Amino acid sequence: MTVVKICGVRTVEAAVTAAENGADVIGMIFAPSPRLIDISTAQEIAKAVVPAHTKRDPAATTDELNRECNMSAPEYFKACSDKLLSYGRPLLCGVFQNQDLDHILSVVRQVPLDLVQLHGTEPVQMARQIPVPVIKVFHVGADFTVDTAGLFDTGYHSVILLDTKVPAAGTQQGGHGVQFDWTVARSLSDRNVPFLMAGGLSPDNVNEAVKVARPWGVDVSSGVETDRAKDPAKIQAFINNAKAA
Repeated sequence: MTVVKICGVRTVEAAVTAAENGADVIGMIFAPSPRLIDISTAQEIAKAVVPAHTKRDPAATTDELNRECNMSAPEYFKACSDKLLSYGRPLLCGVFQNQDLDHILSVVRQVPLDLVQLHGTEPVQMARQIPVPVIKVFHVGADFTVDTAGLFDTGYHSVILLDTKVPAAGTQQGGHGVQFDWTVARSLSDRNVPFLMAGGLSPDNVNEAVKVARPWGVDVSSGVETDRAKDPAKIQAFINNAKAA
């Protein structure tokens, strides 16, 4: 069944709606963005959804994943995805973009976070310095290929995320509701590499997107909003349609 990440969550109500409807990952943005969340609200969200967690030591889990870096890319990312799902649901993910390592580590400790998403141009090696598993974005633009540098590097990031590169957005990538060619993503699934897919997904198109690209999971933010606020009905519909594919 398709993993679902509801991202850009800024309220306890939206987080609880996502969790109660079967979201596997709840994303909170700590990078400059209209969806930026403060630490105190993130902590309230953690308190509201953490009782559903299976408690584990994130650092120990990361060490387990990194010890498997001698595996092939399909084997490694499959092992990573299986271990992440064994945490219990939902997982709390903090999204960062080209930010200081010290800031990332501070937020991980304070909330606390289960996962970190690096959504900028950070080197893949940075993941080794973060004590929880890392989702690393690779932006899909006109010059993108699945053989792009770092995509299949093992022992660093635990999850590959494909999202649309929006040149007009400059350094603030993500959350713009712009699609990319889903057949590009399908080339990863054809290699048996699990990945998350974002970019212009909505309750109306996610079912088709999953059938075309066959991702491990899907990631949505603006697609479940009305007037820039998370819409409970859209969250429920997105999760249902993604998992029904």
